[in-house]
Amino acid sequence: MRTLTKQSTLSLAIALAFSTNSFANNNEIEEVTVVAKPTSYANSVIEQSMIEQQSSVSSVLAVIDNLPGISINEGDAFGGDDWSTTITMRGFSIDGNQQQLGMTVDGIPNGGSNYGGGAKANRYLDSENLATVEVGQGTSDIASASLEALGGTFNFVSKDPSLEKSTTFAYTNGDHNASRYYFKHETGSIFDNTQAYVSYSQTDTSRWIGDGSNGGKDNQHAELKFVSNFDALTLTGRLSYDDVSETNYNSVSLEQFAQTPDWDQLTWNWTGTPHFDQMFAEGWSTLRENTLGYLKFEYAISTSSLLTVSPYYHKNSGRGDWIPPYLTSPVDENGNPTTEGGSNAGSYGFVDSDGKPLAPNEGCTQSLSWPWESGPGLNPACYSADATPVMSYRHTHYDKNRLGLTANYQLTLGMHDIEAGIWYEQSERDESRDWHKVIDARVYHHFDSTPYWTQYKNTFDTDTFKWYVQDSMALGDFTLNIGAKQYLVELQKYDHFNDISSDKVNSDSDVLFSAGVLYQLNSSTELFTSYSENFAAIKDGVLERDSSTLTDIEPETAENIDFGVRYNADRLSLTATAYSIEFENRITFIAPGSDTSGIDYTIGTNGSYINVGGIESQGFELSASYMLTNEWNIYTSYTNNSSEYASDDPSSYANGELIDGAGPSFRAGDDVIDAPSDMFVLSTDYYSGDFRFGVSAKYTGERLGAWTDEQTRARNEVDGYTVIDFNAGYYAEVNAGAFKSIDIAFAVTNVTDKQYLAGGTGNGSTYFIGAPRTAALTFTANF
Repeated sequence: MRTLTKQSTLSLAIALAFSTNSFANNNEIEEVTVVAKPTSYANSVIEQSMIEQQSSVSSVLAVIDNLPGISINEGDAFGGDDWSTTITMRGFSIDGNQQQLGMTVDGIPNGGSNYGGGAKANRYLDSENLATVEVGQGTSDIASASLEALGGTFNFVSKDPSLEKSTTFAYTNGDHNASRYYFKHETGSIFDNTQAYVSYSQTDTSRWIGDGSNGGKDNQHAELKFVSNFDALTLTGRLSYDDVSETNYNSVSLEQFAQTPDWDQLTWNWTGTPHFDQMFAEGWSTLRENTLGYLKFEYAISTSSLLTVSPYYHKNSGRGDWIPPYLTSPVDENGNPTTEGGSNAGSYGFVDSDGKPLAPNEGCTQSLSWPWESGPGLNPACYSADATPVMSYRHTHYDKNRLGLTANYQLTLGMHDIEAGIWYEQSERDESRDWHKVIDARVYHHFDSTPYWTQYKNTFDTDTFKWYVQDSMALGDFTLNIGAKQYLVELQKYDHFNDISSDKVNSDSDVLFSAGVLYQLNSSTELFTSYSENFAAIKDGVLERDSSTLTDIEPETAENIDFGVRYNADRLSLTATAYSIEFENRITFIAPGSDTSGIDYTIGTNGSYINVGGIESQGFELSASYMLTNEWNIYTSYTNNSSEYASDDPSSYANGELIDGAGPSFRAGDDVIDAPSDMFVLSTDYYSGDFRFGVSAKYTGERLGAWTDEQTRARNEVDGYTVIDFNAGYYAEVNAGAFKSIDIAFAVTNVTDKQYLAGGTGNGSTYFIGAPRTAALTFTANF
């Protein structure tokens, strides 16, 4: 095993490009593993044991949860619901309201991680096809292509095709009706210069909360990848397709969790009473299709220079569902009934035999003693026995097309490693919302396929251009990095119903500088420090909201400083990093009537986005891997993070005073919502011949939630928790008949069945319930 410097990585790539003929005649090549990047900023790469700790049913996001600074929470142990997925790192978050961390697949941008038109890495990559994950905590690689990389990046790297021909079949069976079929065929070397594979998987799970008609995940996924060598040119192509239907998990308050820690308030029996059936689990769903393809041309211009060009295309489509317990009465600007655009003039929950809306009996109470008690006359006791309940099935449709290109040029010139490149992308995103009448709410949620109201239909165009340049200078034991980059981003909205295009919104960054120093103290120890300016463009979702004052909204920025040490000896690898971050111009959404109870299904394009000041974070990260014996390895990581708001919440305070009608919110110096101050991981893995097993434990400290009292500054507090996982496996070379090998893998998450609250929704009021003990067994045959 060799550790590669950046310069030797370039040399290796060029050497591989020039040595194509040797690959065609020899099926054996030396395995070269990059165990750590000797960069001037903090970064981590997953270990193989982190992949083995997860079941193959699990999302690829789960494998990075044990790295320092990172917390991954998904609605269940199998990553069966994107709606409830939350990721935090150094106080930055990806959740339903915030996208502050960048994500790429093989260096190709993912198109954003938000729910409405975005896609995280699990939509592009099956766990069996994952090679590694490269994490840049705080500072990303200067070439990283992302508009969300305020707090760092995750680059998920797919496996390259094998030189040997083989076919793999795997079957997984697990708790909560989990089943998965996986097929992969490796072509081996074909045409004297090409290797390729194709894979397909079908995954089905049920929601772990509830019983019976309760929904779950139905996922089909396919991937194809090839690598071809032509003298000085290496051509890589990859195509992935993912089609998934997911039933969501619901977030709960601390009070609801204390009452029933294994129930998210969704139901699984249809009652015929819309006020209750609005919480029917199968009516809360996410449907998505994602197709991502790219070609990567790596051309060795000379022995010291390499040009890489990667054009790509991504198509995302789908919808999100809800079942409001009433029908609406849409009208145009003149008060006339309409089926497109306009606004809701009123809602009703019951009709007579002719379908005419009914008003509740005079003086009748509407309360049903349910978590959501508001609504337009929803109590059946307020109507005659022959009144018919009505409800809607609300669809929000998402469609996104991205066409882009990344280009990178690397040149070694004496003591200089020079890197320069561009990223260009055109993105078109359509979003519309329509309301369908449930045919008979007394029976089930079957709905009329023709909507009775299309609330809005908008198209968002985003043009992105990024340039960057960096020079790494080798000065004896010192390596000095100096770089600059800039994002030029332009957004525009087209309103189909009003035939209006918004003004083009400029979301350009300043020229962003980065610098770092790497000092090789001795053969095993290096010191590093870095400074970087990070940026996140204004999201096109800001243009959805008619009340947003775009001229007053500024892009989010962050300044990151790292100080660290890396130690790598025969049996011990250790990294320690201290960091300081200043995050400015954080953008958040202010919902209209946010102080009312109940779900506002008709919110449409109301509400607004505003900048709400900054956040200051300081922290310390430690990770260590130690080979106790040749068979036994111990891994640990520790994170201590302190994140505080740098100013008062402007939506609640003006000149230091609470605004009339506003609820208590954060003040300067308060701890940031849902940011754990401490995380600690300890895991061990044992390998003996064909047998392996591992145990992993992760502690997540207490988190603070929303403010509950202005005078006392009281806040919700979410308890800390520890989750223990176990895995074991057996691999055997068979070489009998068609079979080459078999593998049996068993994984259990949350062994102690700990009940806890996992990721939040970003507002500090509700959280998703952590997944219970979940086991899965996978049998794999290779032939």
